[in-house]
Amino acid sequence: MDRKYTILLVDDEPAIRGMISVFLEEEEQYKVLTADCGQAALEILKTESVDLVLSDVNMPGMKGFELLKIVKEQYPHIKRLLITAYNVEDYLGLTLSHDVGNIFVKSVPFNFQELSKLLKNLIEGNIFGVERYFAEGIKVHRNLIRKSTNLDIESQKIVIMIDDDTRGKQLELVLFELLTNAIFYGIRDENPENKQSWDFDFELSEETAVEVAVAIDDEKYAVSVKDRGGKLKKQNVLYWLHRQIAQDDKGMPLGLLDTHGRGLFIARRYIDRLIVNIDPGRQTEIILINYLNKTYSGSKPIYINEL
Repeated sequence: MDRKYTILLVDDEPAIRGMISVFLEEEEQYKVLTADCGQAALEILKTESVDLVLSDVNMPGMKGFELLKIVKEQYPHIKRLLITAYNVEDYLGLTLSHDVGNIFVKSVPFNFQELSKLLKNLIEGNIFGVERYFAEGIKVHRNLIRKSTNLDIESQKIVIMIDDDTRGKQLELVLFELLTNAIFYGIRDENPENKQSWDFDFELSEETAVEVAVAIDDEKYAVSVKDRGGKLKKQNVLYWLHRQIAQDDKGMPLGLLDTHGRGLFIARRYIDRLIVNIDPGRQTEIILINYLNKTYSGSKPIYINEL
């Protein structure tokens, strides 16, 4: 790497600032600037060239969402990432209104390697591929899905390969939903309101086939489902997830009867890490990551990236 990336870390807790700063600078690819509040961060941005702002959500005065909204308006080239120790579901409405797709969670223990990979992927814009979440040289198994029939069997094959006894059925359900979405919405652009008229008798070309990739190491496994349609939008994903959490005046989820977004909500519920990568008009990739020993406790992060 020819240069170090500059991270502006904003957090009102000195211990958190110190812990993250030390880790990132030991990685030898980051220069870290720090601020204890949003206003101080904006002053730094007036004079410093920054690649990414990493901000806590809850701070005195200006909140993290407000800060990143200003950053997007005044410095659109700077990447943005929020960090919190609290339940991310409580912030889904704000992620939608402030157009923030990434919230990293301060887990116990703190997942330093996940943070480092996330920062690098965001800054470089290289978000696609399960291999980006593993050590260099990880073996990746790839397969093309060209038919819509027997998606349940294709899902079972992946689960057997991974051999996760405790969450195999959940993973199988999620994969079936995502494969269905990738083929019928991502590639064929079918109407979800008119499923009775869908054509199931077809075979995708090799160029339009859905790609499934699997990688496994001693700590975790990852499965990606990639279509070459790129029809998904970040705002839509945030909207669908929010509707499954937000309630009406009777205490029922607003999205209880929604036809869209079900697969993504199920994935977020049952999988440790749900990552959505979108290159509009070209490709969409959904990555599922499960930690084999449930290593990291706490709320689940949200990672939705759109180039």
